[in-house]
Amino acid sequence: MEAVFLETGREESRMRKLFVSFSGGKSSGYMMKRLIDAYSSEYEMKFVFANTGQEHEETLAFVHACETAWNVPIAWVEAVVHHGARKGTTHKVVTYESASRDGHPFEETIRKYGIPNMLYPHCTRELKLRPMVSYLASQGWKTGDYWTAIGIRNDELKRVRKDAAAAKILYPMVSLFPSDKIDVNDWWDDQPFNLDLKPHQGNCSWCWKKSLTKHFHLIDESPQIFDFPRRMEREYGLVGPRASGEPYRVFFRGERSVDDLFAYRKNVSVLPPVSRDEDGDAGCSESCEVNMEIGADEENRPWLESVGLGS
Repeated sequence: MEAVFLETGREESRMRKLFVSFSGGKSSGYMMKRLIDAYSSEYEMKFVFANTGQEHEETLAFVHACETAWNVPIAWVEAVVHHGARKGTTHKVVTYESASRDGHPFEETIRKYGIPNMLYPHCTRELKLRPMVSYLASQGWKTGDYWTAIGIRNDELKRVRKDAAAAKILYPMVSLFPSDKIDVNDWWDDQPFNLDLKPHQGNCSWCWKKSLTKHFHLIDESPQIFDFPRRMEREYGLVGPRASGEPYRVFFRGERSVDDLFAYRKNVSVLPPVSRDEDGDAGCSESCEVNMEIGADEENRPWLESVGLGS
Protein backbone atom coordinates (compact mmCIF):
# COMPACT_ATOMS: atom_id res chain seq x y z
CA MET A 1 0.00 0.00 0.00
CA GLU A 2 2.80 2.41 0.86
CA ALA A 3 4.42 1.91 -2.53
CA VAL A 4 1.12 2.74 -4.22
CA PHE A 5 0.88 6.03 -2.34
CA LEU A 6 4.48 6.92 -2.98
CA GLU A 7 3.88 6.37 -6.68
CA THR A 8 0.67 8.40 -6.46
CA GLY A 9 2.62 11.18 -4.75
CA ARG A 10 5.08 11.37 -7.65
CA GLU A 11 2.22 11.54 -10.13
CA GLU A 12 0.38 14.21 -8.14
CA SER A 13 3.48 16.36 -7.77
CA ARG A 14 3.08 17.19 -11.47
CA MET A 15 -0.44 18.52 -10.95
CA ARG A 16 -0.82 22.29 -10.97
CA LYS A 17 -3.82 22.83 -8.69
CA LEU A 18 -3.97 21.59 -5.12
CA PHE A 19 -6.81 22.34 -2.72
CA VAL A 20 -5.52 22.08 0.86
CA SER A 21 -8.36 21.28 3.25
CA PHE A 22 -7.43 22.81 6.61
CA SER A 23 -9.44 21.39 9.50
CA GLY A 24 -7.96 23.68 12.12
CA GLY A 25 -6.17 20.73 13.72
CA LYS A 26 -2.49 20.13 14.41
CA SER A 27 -1.99 17.46 11.74
CA SER A 28 -3.55 19.49 8.94
CA GLY A 29 -1.67 22.59 10.08
CA TYR A 30 1.59 20.67 9.93
CA MET A 31 0.65 19.32 6.50
CA MET A 32 -0.15 22.81 5.23
CA LYS A 33 3.17 24.31 6.35
CA ARG A 34 5.19 21.40 4.95
CA LEU A 35 3.41 21.75 1.61
CA ILE A 36 4.05 25.49 1.51
CA ASP A 37 7.74 25.11 2.33
CA ALA A 38 8.52 22.21 -0.01
CA TYR A 39 5.96 22.24 -2.84
CA SER A 40 4.92 25.81 -3.56
CA SER A 41 6.89 25.75 -6.79
CA GLU A 42 5.09 22.61 -7.98
CA TYR A 43 1.48 23.36 -7.00
CA GLU A 44 -0.91 26.25 -7.27
CA MET A 45 -2.47 25.94 -3.83
CA LYS A 46 -5.65 27.19 -2.24
CA PHE A 47 -6.16 26.83 1.52
CA VAL A 48 -9.70 26.64 2.88
CA PHE A 49 -11.11 26.35 6.39
CA ALA A 50 -14.86 25.73 6.84
CA ASN A 51 -16.37 27.04 10.06
CA THR A 52 -19.50 25.29 11.37
CA GLY A 53 -20.29 27.87 14.03
CA GLN A 54 -19.59 25.26 16.70
CA GLU A 55 -15.82 25.07 16.45
CA HIS A 56 -13.89 25.40 19.66
CA GLU A 57 -12.66 28.97 20.12
CA GLU A 58 -9.11 27.66 20.44
CA THR A 59 -9.47 26.17 16.95
CA LEU A 60 -10.45 29.52 15.47
CA ALA A 61 -7.52 31.21 17.23
CA PHE A 62 -5.17 28.51 15.93
CA VAL A 63 -6.30 28.95 12.31
CA HIS A 64 -5.84 32.71 12.67
CA ALA A 65 -2.37 32.21 14.18
CA CYS A 66 -1.36 30.00 11.24
CA GLU A 67 -2.49 32.48 8.61
CA THR A 68 -0.84 35.36 10.44
CA ALA A 69 2.47 33.74 11.38
CA TRP A 70 2.99 32.08 8.00
CA ASN A 71 1.38 34.79 5.86
CA VAL A 72 -0.93 32.18 4.32
CA PRO A 73 -4.11 33.30 2.52
CA ILE A 74 -6.55 30.92 4.22
CA ALA A 75 -10.10 31.32 2.96
CA TRP A 76 -12.60 31.14 5.82
CA VAL A 77 -15.98 29.92 4.57
CA GLU A 78 -19.37 29.11 6.08
CA ALA A 79 -22.35 27.25 4.72
CA VAL A 80 -25.21 29.15 3.10
CA VAL A 81 -28.34 26.97 3.09
CA HIS A 82 -31.12 27.72 0.60
CA HIS A 83 -34.52 27.04 2.16
CA GLY A 84 -37.55 26.38 0.01
CA ALA A 85 -35.44 25.82 -3.09
CA ARG A 86 -33.95 22.81 -4.83
CA LYS A 87 -30.48 24.26 -4.53
CA GLY A 88 -27.49 22.80 -2.76
CA THR A 89 -25.52 24.47 -0.01
CA THR A 90 -23.20 27.23 -1.16
CA HIS A 91 -20.82 29.42 0.82
CA LYS A 92 -20.01 32.85 2.12
CA VAL A 93 -16.56 34.15 2.97
CA VAL A 94 -15.93 35.27 6.54
CA THR A 95 -12.89 36.17 8.63
CA TYR A 96 -11.55 35.27 12.04
CA GLU A 97 -13.35 38.29 13.46
CA SER A 98 -16.69 37.71 11.69
CA ALA A 99 -16.81 33.89 11.85
CA SER A 100 -19.92 32.54 13.56
CA ARG A 101 -19.57 31.49 17.18
CA ASP A 102 -23.30 30.96 17.84
CA GLY A 103 -23.89 27.97 15.56
CA HIS A 104 -25.84 29.83 12.88
CA PRO A 105 -24.50 27.80 9.90
CA PHE A 106 -25.13 24.58 11.81
CA GLU A 107 -28.68 25.56 12.77
CA GLU A 108 -29.54 26.56 9.19
CA THR A 109 -28.32 23.17 7.99
CA ILE A 110 -30.38 21.36 10.62
CA ARG A 111 -33.44 23.46 9.80
CA LYS A 112 -33.36 22.09 6.24
CA TYR A 113 -31.83 18.62 6.54
CA GLY A 114 -32.57 17.63 10.13
CA ILE A 115 -30.30 16.62 12.99
CA PRO A 116 -27.17 14.76 11.85
CA ASN A 117 -26.22 11.51 13.54
CA MET A 118 -24.81 8.09 12.67
CA LEU A 119 -27.78 7.31 10.39
CA TYR A 120 -27.89 10.77 8.82
CA PRO A 121 -24.25 12.01 8.79
CA HIS A 122 -24.84 15.01 6.54
CA CYS A 123 -23.18 17.70 8.66
CA THR A 124 -19.77 17.11 7.09
CA ARG A 125 -21.26 17.22 3.61
CA GLU A 126 -23.27 20.40 4.17
CA LEU A 127 -21.03 22.30 6.58
CA LYS A 128 -17.61 21.38 5.22
CA LEU A 129 -17.52 19.82 1.77
CA ARG A 130 -20.15 21.77 -0.11
CA PRO A 131 -19.10 25.22 1.17
CA MET A 132 -15.48 24.44 0.30
CA VAL A 133 -16.33 23.18 -3.19
CA SER A 134 -18.63 26.17 -3.70
CA TYR A 135 -15.80 28.54 -2.75
CA LEU A 136 -13.37 26.83 -5.11
CA ALA A 137 -15.92 27.06 -7.94
CA SER A 138 -16.24 30.79 -7.26
CA GLN A 139 -12.49 31.01 -7.82
CA GLY A 140 -12.73 29.23 -11.16
CA TRP A 141 -11.66 25.83 -9.82
CA LYS A 142 -14.03 23.21 -11.20
CA THR A 143 -14.44 19.81 -9.59
CA GLY A 144 -12.10 17.38 -11.31
CA ASP A 145 -9.56 20.05 -12.21
CA TYR A 146 -7.68 19.90 -8.89
CA TRP A 147 -6.42 17.48 -6.28
CA THR A 148 -7.43 17.67 -2.62
CA ALA A 149 -4.83 17.38 0.15
CA ILE A 150 -6.13 15.70 3.32
CA GLY A 151 -4.37 15.64 6.69
CA ILE A 152 -4.37 11.91 7.41
CA ARG A 153 -1.06 10.70 8.82
CA ASN A 154 1.11 7.70 8.01
CA ASP A 155 -0.05 5.98 11.23
CA GLU A 156 -3.69 6.22 10.07
CA LEU A 157 -3.53 4.17 6.87
CA LYS A 158 -6.79 2.38 7.67
CA ARG A 159 -8.53 5.74 7.18
CA VAL A 160 -7.13 6.25 3.68
CA ARG A 161 -9.64 5.83 0.87
CA LYS A 162 -8.91 2.95 -1.48
CA ASP A 163 -10.14 5.04 -4.41
CA ALA A 164 -7.99 8.04 -3.46
CA ALA A 165 -6.29 8.33 -6.82
CA ALA A 166 -9.58 8.10 -8.73
CA ALA A 167 -11.10 10.69 -6.39
CA LYS A 168 -8.02 12.90 -6.84
CA ILE A 169 -7.26 12.86 -3.13
CA LEU A 170 -3.68 13.28 -1.93
CA TYR A 171 -2.44 12.30 1.53
CA PRO A 172 0.84 14.23 1.81
CA MET A 173 1.69 12.78 5.24
CA VAL A 174 1.49 9.32 3.69
CA SER A 175 3.02 9.78 0.24
CA LEU A 176 5.06 12.99 0.10
CA PHE A 177 6.54 13.32 3.61
CA PRO A 178 5.47 10.29 5.70
CA SER A 179 4.67 11.54 9.21
CA ASP A 180 2.99 10.08 12.28
CA LYS A 181 1.52 11.66 15.39
CA ILE A 182 4.90 11.79 17.13
CA ASP A 183 6.40 13.65 14.17
CA VAL A 184 3.53 16.13 14.19
CA ASN A 185 3.66 16.77 17.94
CA ASP A 186 7.46 17.07 17.96
CA TRP A 187 7.28 19.61 15.13
CA TRP A 188 4.67 21.71 16.91
CA ASP A 189 6.71 21.64 20.13
CA ASP A 190 9.36 23.62 18.26
CA GLN A 191 6.93 26.26 16.96
CA PRO A 192 6.24 29.63 18.63
CA PHE A 193 2.52 28.79 18.89
CA ASN A 194 0.42 25.64 19.18
CA LEU A 195 -3.15 24.37 19.40
CA ASP A 196 -4.13 24.56 23.06
CA LEU A 197 -6.76 21.82 23.24
CA LYS A 198 -6.98 18.69 25.37
CA PRO A 199 -7.21 15.38 23.47
CA HIS A 200 -10.93 14.97 24.16
CA GLN A 201 -11.92 18.50 23.17
CA GLY A 202 -11.23 18.43 19.44
CA ASN A 203 -12.14 21.05 16.85
CA CYS A 204 -15.93 20.82 16.98
CA SER A 205 -16.67 21.33 20.66
CA TRP A 206 -19.38 18.66 21.15
CA CYS A 207 -19.16 16.67 17.89
CA TRP A 208 -21.56 13.71 17.94
CA LYS A 209 -18.77 11.52 16.50
CA LYS A 210 -16.84 11.74 19.77
CA SER A 211 -16.82 8.72 22.07
CA LEU A 212 -19.09 8.58 25.10
CA THR A 213 -16.01 8.78 27.30
CA LYS A 214 -15.06 12.08 25.73
CA HIS A 215 -18.59 13.44 26.08
CA PHE A 216 -18.69 12.58 29.78
CA HIS A 217 -15.41 14.43 30.35
CA LEU A 218 -16.81 17.41 28.44
CA ILE A 219 -20.00 17.37 30.52
CA ASP A 220 -17.85 17.67 33.65
CA GLU A 221 -15.66 20.44 32.27
CA SER A 222 -17.92 22.52 30.00
CA PRO A 223 -21.59 21.56 30.30
CA GLN A 224 -22.63 24.79 28.55
CA ILE A 225 -21.31 23.58 25.19
CA PHE A 226 -24.25 21.16 25.07
CA ASP A 227 -26.81 23.98 25.22
CA PHE A 228 -26.77 24.27 21.43
CA PRO A 229 -27.32 20.57 20.56
CA ARG A 230 -29.97 20.33 23.30
CA ARG A 231 -31.89 23.22 21.73
CA MET A 232 -31.48 21.71 18.25
CA GLU A 233 -33.00 18.42 19.42
CA ARG A 234 -35.96 20.20 21.00
CA GLU A 235 -36.67 22.51 18.07
CA TYR A 236 -35.82 20.33 15.05
CA GLY A 237 -36.18 16.73 16.21
CA LEU A 238 -39.07 16.15 13.80
CA VAL A 239 -37.32 17.57 10.73
CA GLY A 240 -36.40 15.02 8.06
CA PRO A 241 -36.90 11.24 7.86
CA ARG A 242 -36.43 9.11 10.96
CA ALA A 243 -35.40 5.52 11.55
CA SER A 244 -38.16 2.98 12.15
CA GLY A 245 -39.46 3.37 15.70
CA GLU A 246 -37.54 6.59 16.29
CA PRO A 247 -40.00 9.27 17.52
CA TYR A 248 -37.59 12.11 16.80
CA ARG A 249 -33.99 12.55 15.78
CA VAL A 250 -31.21 12.94 18.34
CA PHE A 251 -27.48 13.42 17.87
CA PHE A 252 -25.55 10.84 19.79
CA ARG A 253 -24.59 7.18 19.52
CA GLY A 254 -27.13 4.58 20.50
CA GLU A 255 -29.97 7.04 19.69
CA ARG A 256 -29.11 9.05 22.79
CA SER A 257 -30.08 12.67 23.29
CA VAL A 258 -28.18 15.38 25.14
CA ASP A 259 -30.43 14.83 28.14
CA ASP A 260 -29.68 11.10 27.98
CA LEU A 261 -25.95 11.80 28.14
CA PHE A 262 -26.36 14.04 31.19
CA ALA A 263 -28.59 11.46 32.90
CA TYR A 264 -26.10 8.67 32.26
CA ARG A 265 -23.23 10.82 33.52
CA LYS A 266 -24.98 11.24 36.89
CA ASN A 267 -24.94 7.47 37.35
CA VAL A 268 -21.20 7.08 36.71
CA SER A 269 -18.91 7.68 39.66
CA VAL A 270 -15.48 7.29 38.04
CA LEU A 271 -14.53 8.02 34.45
CA PRO A 272 -11.63 6.30 32.69
CA PRO A 273 -9.09 8.60 31.07
CA VAL A 274 -9.38 9.30 27.37
CA SER A 275 -7.35 6.55 25.71
CA ARG A 276 -4.42 7.21 23.42
CA ASP A 277 -6.37 5.64 20.58
CA GLU A 278 -9.01 8.34 20.98
CA ASP A 279 -6.48 11.17 20.83
CA GLY A 280 -6.05 13.25 17.72
CA ASP A 281 -7.69 15.78 15.42
CA ALA A 282 -10.59 13.55 14.42
CA GLY A 283 -13.75 15.39 15.44
CA CYS A 284 -15.16 17.40 12.47
CA SER A 285 -12.00 17.66 10.58
CA GLU A 286 -10.61 17.22 7.14
CA SER A 287 -10.27 13.48 7.74
CA CYS A 288 -13.93 13.39 8.64
CA GLU A 289 -14.72 14.73 5.17
CA VAL A 290 -13.22 11.65 3.55
CA ASN A 291 -13.80 8.65 5.76
CA MET A 292 -14.48 9.51 9.38
CA GLU A 293 -14.10 6.49 11.59
CA ILE A 294 -16.62 5.91 14.38
CA GLY A 295 -15.25 3.30 16.75
CA ALA A 296 -13.47 5.15 19.52
CA ASP A 297 -15.56 3.56 22.29
CA GLU A 298 -14.03 0.11 21.74
CA GLU A 299 -11.03 0.92 23.95
CA ASN A 300 -13.37 1.38 26.92
CA ARG A 301 -15.94 -1.29 25.99
CA PRO A 302 -15.64 -3.22 29.32
CA TRP A 303 -16.17 -0.04 31.32
CA LEU A 304 -19.12 1.06 29.16
CA GLU A 305 -20.82 -2.30 29.64
CA SER A 306 -20.24 -2.13 33.40
CA VAL A 307 -22.22 1.11 33.61
CA GLY A 308 -24.97 -0.03 31.24
CA LEU A 309 -23.79 1.84 28.14
CA GLY A 310 -22.35 -0.97 26.09
CA SER A 311 -24.99 -0.97 23.38
